Amino acid sequence: MNKFFAIVILIWFSGFGLLGFDNTEQSKFLEQFNSINKNGMYVLGSWAVLNIVSGTIGNFSTSGRTKYFHQMNAVWNSVNLGIAVFSLMNSTENNLTLLDSFKEYNNLQNFLLLNTGLDAAYIVTGFFLKEKSYNSKTKRELLYGYGNSLIIQGAFLLAFDLILFFFHQSNAEINLYPLINTIDKSYLGIQFQLNL
Repeated sequence: MNKFFAIVILIWFSGFGLLGFDNTEQSKFLEQFNSINKNGMYVLGSWAVLNIVSGTIGNFSTSGRTKYFHQMNAVWNSVNLGIAVFSLMNSTENNLTLLDSFKEYNNLQNFLLLNTGLDAAYIVTGFFLKEKSYNSKTKRELLYGYGNSLIIQGAFLLAFDLILFFFHQSNAEINLYPLINTIDKSYLGIQFQLNL
């Protein structure tokens, strides 16, 4: 049975008290969901601050490709810091319905998978810029430094998004999918009784 359909049935029947569904299981899922997101944003924000500080210092204290490497790290992570701060300020609380929780979980997982593709593109772009630097007469140091930065930042984001994806997947397997399996069985039982 389609898991999304099972969630809809679960919510509908639990609203009438037919399944004796307790929101405790949903609360566990939502608490973990929010905790994973908040911790992820703290990691992203910390990485961003570290890169902004070290990148700013490196930009003014080095030269050549190292200067450009630090420069790109600082600029790139100002965006990461903005994302982390915005996400932490707008984090959801545990007041979502089960259906909304399921939708938000699916949307986030799809978004993280999309991001892994973008992260891989950042890495490839970094290698492309480094390769371009060998044939450039005027921007060799800039392209090489920016390329190295994109490779490092893309690799971090790729690991970050994959780890976040698997943490959320684990949470769903422990705290969300058992609810869906329960409703599958309950729904089949109700359907059988209605057919009598």
